[in-house]
Amino acid sequence: MNSKPLIGMMLGWTVRQDLMRACSLAASHYGADFYYFQTRDIKQDTIIGMQLEDNEWVEKEFRYPDVIYDNTRRRGNPLFQEAYDKLKDIPMGHTLGSRSMGKTKVYNMIRKDEVLKKHLIPFMTLRDPEKGWAFIEKHQRVILKPDGGYMGRDAFTVTKTEDGIELSDQQHLHQLDRQQTLDLLANMIPLKYCAQKMIRSVTPHGYPFHIRVHVSKNGKNQWTVPYKSVTLSLMPQVKVTNSDFTYRGTSTWKDFLQHQFGEDEGGPMDKRLKEYGLQLAAFLENEIGGGFHEVGLDLGVDKKGKFWLFEAGLGLPRSPYYQMQGSMPAIAYTLYVLKKHRGELADGEL
Repeated sequence: MNSKPLIGMMLGWTVRQDLMRACSLAASHYGADFYYFQTRDIKQDTIIGMQLEDNEWVEKEFRYPDVIYDNTRRRGNPLFQEAYDKLKDIPMGHTLGSRSMGKTKVYNMIRKDEVLKKHLIPFMTLRDPEKGWAFIEKHQRVILKPDGGYMGRDAFTVTKTEDGIELSDQQHLHQLDRQQTLDLLANMIPLKYCAQKMIRSVTPHGYPFHIRVHVSKNGKNQWTVPYKSVTLSLMPQVKVTNSDFTYRGTSTWKDFLQHQFGEDEGGPMDKRLKEYGLQLAAFLENEIGGGFHEVGLDLGVDKKGKFWLFEAGLGLPRSPYYQMQGSMPAIAYTLYVLKKHRGELADGEL
């Protein structure tokens, strides 16, 4: 009889294979078996999933797993509720409701903390076109983005001009007068857009960048920072660095620190980013009451060297270049959830 815990990774759509491979290797490292599956492949008592064997993914029919690493995270969404209902008796690490943490909800929480809010960029929820126009006039350079969006999709950058605004949809520039801008803002209101002052975060050569600080719980239920990464737009006219419309590049974190800040790992900026990530994750956990174990912080750094929080995502935060670093604590935490569910934790592990 196989006594290894069985981890199932639930997906709701096609995901890059390197993520599942990293999770499978992490599970093996921690002495567990692993398979991944789509929500549509959950049967009444079994699941059709994929397991890594001899470096090849093999489709099999599996029993329900002992614990689930939820990479769908759409609990409460009608399109996925059937899957959650079938698996309701199986412990999962992420239990927040679907899309429950929009950008502005997180920003408003952070406003309550005197230390964390120092790095919060001026923002507003679009509810009135005239107020949106006033926000643009005040800050001159603004980004408009969906409150629940991700990966820079459907984001627009705005620059105030004498006659109106210059708007970039990440592919083309558009010149709009005041009335056209008001009409645009009015159309964005039902789509739940927010506005945020644009921070000029660029390398000495003029390439826009953002820093991802990935915060994750580990197998001891502790917040850690398994990695920091940088994404650069190699097309300087595209300011949204995680956009599909820009040719993106990256660097090792060590090299980026040296070239951008003149320091090694463990230096002042590196430490500040880590401390901020840990403080923010702990603060959000206290505010929300738990239900999540990964937070992705996207930050920029202005010319004075101050870092600013673009956003903090609780949905599916990850970087395509750091799958292994992100998977190790995530799988360890998933096994912690299983132990807690079974009542197998030793004293002091709660």
